[in-house]
Amino acid sequence: ANMFCARAGARWARLPVCMGPSNRLTHIGKAMHGRQCNMSTQQHQPKDEHAKQTQANNIAATLEELGKTFRTKFLKHPQDKQPPTPPPKPPPQSVFIPSHNAPSNMDPVVGGPNVRADASSTTPLFNPRSTPPTTDPTLTTTQPPTHTSTTSKTPTHDSMAHSLHSRRYHNMDLSEMLLKHTNEHRHQLVDLPTTDPYDIFTNSEIRLSEVDVYGFDYDYTLAHYSDKVQDLIYDKALEYLIGELKYPPELRGRKFDPSFSIRGIHFDIQKGLLLKIDFLNNIQTGAVYFGRRALTKEEISEAYGTRQLRKLYVDSYLRPMSDIFCLPEACLISDVVQFLSDNNSTFAAHIIYEDVVRAVNKVHRDGSLHGAIVADLPKYLTKNPQLTPFFIKLREAGKKLFLLTNSPYGFANCGMQYLLHDSLPKGVTHWTQLFDVIITQCEKPNFFARGRPFRWLDVKTGKLFWDRITTFRPGDVYVGGSLGEFMKITGWKGDRVLYFGDHLFTDLMEPSIREGWRTGVIIKELETEVDIQNSSEYRTMLCDLLNVEELIHKTQFYEGEEKDEVLRYLKKVRYDLRQALKEPFNQNFGSVFRTHTNATMFAYSLQRFADLYTSRIDNVVNCPLDFSFYPVRNYLPHEFKLN
Repeated sequence: ANMFCARAGARWARLPVCMGPSNRLTHIGKAMHGRQCNMSTQQHQPKDEHAKQTQANNIAATLEELGKTFRTKFLKHPQDKQPPTPPPKPPPQSVFIPSHNAPSNMDPVVGGPNVRADASSTTPLFNPRSTPPTTDPTLTTTQPPTHTSTTSKTPTHDSMAHSLHSRRYHNMDLSEMLLKHTNEHRHQLVDLPTTDPYDIFTNSEIRLSEVDVYGFDYDYTLAHYSDKVQDLIYDKALEYLIGELKYPPELRGRKFDPSFSIRGIHFDIQKGLLLKIDFLNNIQTGAVYFGRRALTKEEISEAYGTRQLRKLYVDSYLRPMSDIFCLPEACLISDVVQFLSDNNSTFAAHIIYEDVVRAVNKVHRDGSLHGAIVADLPKYLTKNPQLTPFFIKLREAGKKLFLLTNSPYGFANCGMQYLLHDSLPKGVTHWTQLFDVIITQCEKPNFFARGRPFRWLDVKTGKLFWDRITTFRPGDVYVGGSLGEFMKITGWKGDRVLYFGDHLFTDLMEPSIREGWRTGVIIKELETEVDIQNSSEYRTMLCDLLNVEELIHKTQFYEGEEKDEVLRYLKKVRYDLRQALKEPFNQNFGSVFRTHTNATMFAYSLQRFADLYTSRIDNVVNCPLDFSFYPVRNYLPHEFKLN
């Protein structure tokens, strides 16, 4: 970019900071105008010097127009970057009103119009979800009638290229094409329909009338924790590393940074890197970290030799961090790696990973985390007055309910009492009476594979009884067990069961694959991501990015030095827009659900293993029990896209 600006007559970095970004782009366009006019007189004489100079003037004027048209006032520099402020969150709907379109089964979350995410790649894997489709001329390209050659049934490569060029751009020169594209009418994006952040999104067709059994996990599903729980996990895990595993005591005092990481990233246990990849194993540049330091493109290439990782390497060395508890885990790994690196200490990345995972697991299992939460439930747990009416509605409709959690009964009991006790109906003295089966300490995901028997727990004495379990009694509590035994005892058919959890792999993957359970996942970050995508700033930048990428696509069909100048300029704008679209979600890793172009590996797994997903269980409460969820049509790259 600096080379281009120097050739244009003014380096980008040297332009006054007080000059607005839009004016800076316009300034570069004017500089190009002057450079190209001088160039036309310095080069060896063309056949038509007047036409050559006119073309250069047109290109320069076009670039100046682009500086005005693409609203780069949203592209801020590192010292003053501010993410768009999302609009205020609407209150949860008291009546369930389904959207006109269900979400695509290949796009977990995108707010706004149903548009392509990357014009240069023909179509995204995920189609954005929207309310009734809205046609936007700025987001679609009119295709003129196809020209058919009459001289030859098998046209040559040159004739096909010329035909494609003529067919798309009506034989316009470069400046005419650019001006025509940038002067097209644009809708006011603020008037386009937005996505409800409290909606229920679907990847496959589900008829709730065919669901007989509803199952729930406890943590982050029925129990909606505050962010302070992550601080607690980080502090206790760090103390375990220092006290039990003898890590340097200088690490003490570090705190959890909620802005550092997102769920769905991976840790490379061979190279010690945190990175974000898409569903094709492509690495997103700008989202690879060694400790707290971001790697450059050159460093990524040196580390991996390629931007697309082999599947064997991903399966062997990359460890996914897919649930909300992984946020303090990722932060702690990065802090430890950064500290050891700063002090020139030798370490093995896989050992750091194993120790941190061991520390986090210890915090969950030794009771210290549970004890701290129970000691101050209002601080860590958010009450949900709609849960009890939801359970009552399901039971009155003849549905079966079960609770399947890794948490011990004592901890889950305190939380459920806090959540439900004030709203229990007459005749119900304890929350356990609302469930047909209650299973605690089931040790998912091992629960889905092993053949361990169930044990009955006497909740008054805490004693386990080793008698063989052949039936589940409503209101009783059981420990351990396995999926095979569970299905054998209950006799429930797999596709009649709808189970909600918060972890794709621990909660949902195995029952979906092994028994055909219908699954729903709770993703807390959905509300924030949808709010950002509903903002006018985000939509404006997205529209600009799509226009720039369409221009890059079209400009490549032209020839000459002017084309190269325009492409360099457009690629610089594209890079800035991509960064600006990434940072509102998370300045280090961006959105949970997508890279610059494709779905993340997390989003791809979400589409594979979750039939439904939403931000909290509250959103399911007002859904009619005979409601049917339908995904929107998923377009293939070669198919006509009716947006």
